[in-house]
Amino acid sequence: MMKSRFAKLLPYTILPIAIFSIRQYISFPIGSTTVWWLIHFLILFVFFWEARYSLRSREDIKSLQFVKIYLLWNVFSILRGVLVAEGYWDYKGLISMGMTLLLPVIAYLSVNKERVQDILSFFIHYTIPFGLLLFPFMPIGSWGWYLFPVGFLMLFFPVLPMKGKIIVLVVSLIVMFGDLGARSGVIKYGIPIIIVMGFYGIRHVVWGQKLMGYTRKLLIIAPFVFLLLAVTGVFEVFKMDQYIKGNYVESKKDSSGEVVEEDLTADTRSFLYIEVIESARKNNYWLLGRTPARGNETIHFADEMVENTGRPERLRNEVGILNVFTWTGIIGVILFFLVFNKASYMAIHKSKNTFVKLVGLFVAFRWVYAWVEDCNIFDINNFVIWMMIGICLSPSFRKMSDAELKLWVWGIFERKYLLKYRYYRKLEMKQSI
Repeated sequence: MMKSRFAKLLPYTILPIAIFSIRQYISFPIGSTTVWWLIHFLILFVFFWEARYSLRSREDIKSLQFVKIYLLWNVFSILRGVLVAEGYWDYKGLISMGMTLLLPVIAYLSVNKERVQDILSFFIHYTIPFGLLLFPFMPIGSWGWYLFPVGFLMLFFPVLPMKGKIIVLVVSLIVMFGDLGARSGVIKYGIPIIIVMGFYGIRHVVWGQKLMGYTRKLLIIAPFVFLLLAVTGVFEVFKMDQYIKGNYVESKKDSSGEVVEEDLTADTRSFLYIEVIESARKNNYWLLGRTPARGNETIHFADEMVENTGRPERLRNEVGILNVFTWTGIIGVILFFLVFNKASYMAIHKSKNTFVKLVGLFVAFRWVYAWVEDCNIFDINNFVIWMMIGICLSPSFRKMSDAELKLWVWGIFERKYLLKYRYYRKLEMKQSI
């Protein structure tokens, strides 16, 4: 396979992305907006340049069909944003959010097993140790924002080497129990553990495959069901304080070091849906979106937004799907859905190994979680999401046996196994010629 001049730079990109992910939590400033724009632009340049070198066959290209359409629609929305933008804050938002909308290109890189292996190996050997220098200046609850690939690697726990098992288990436990008020960390690191425990043990059971398929379908349709129930007033999933009795309050330190209490059952999402939908109805951009140059009108954050930008308009919300809707419209949401639906389906129903199936289940869950959080930022969380989607769609990943995948995973943690895997791959490629 031909390699480009930038191939060796690709693994290094995960370090600045990880640092940017926790920039707001560090007690000292790291870079200006302009500096980070330049870094993101250079990273995207490497991603797009390397994307064409990662595809090996027409089968690879075909598998990424929906990702390609979604990415092109995002590019179209960005170009529309140039026409929609009216001033400084619009153009600033267009640049930041526009680069975020280009992150699906990571799926192109991730159909290639060697690319993913190199990136994750660099993360384990260099990005995590570098993070140890930053963690003393951050609250424990924010560590997970830097370490998201560890949650992904938890899906391979049964076949990890002992070194890998220790790393992913220790990190997951610290993130989950270091700050229970950080509900997102508890969920994102806890779900992979549940998936491994729940489905790895039944991989050889006759009905195991069917159970995975039914679980995937349930996860894929769940957001639509909950939305319908909320609109009709039957059940509002975010208002858990109405259904769960008891005092679930977590005390923690905020960014200024003061101890604050947080209600773990508090509804922090319903009003966002109301504001976003009402804004789209009022301004009639529900089909094509308002482009990444503009946001939704807000009442709850109006004073803050007017003071900062001069308009009662919030460019980005905490809920990923609301941003997709605001920037790219119903069409963007449909394409976003098709990507997750196909990726999870191909992983579970067209994979020869157990672990890509587990990744597929996690991707289906992340589709659900996009309706709760997964804010669209140029961060390592979204990096991992699109990497997983690429793995699910990758014919070469899905054709691997459990034994071959085990050798691939060991290569992430130990160089001797990485070299052994590469040697095995060369022999395999020669035999196929």
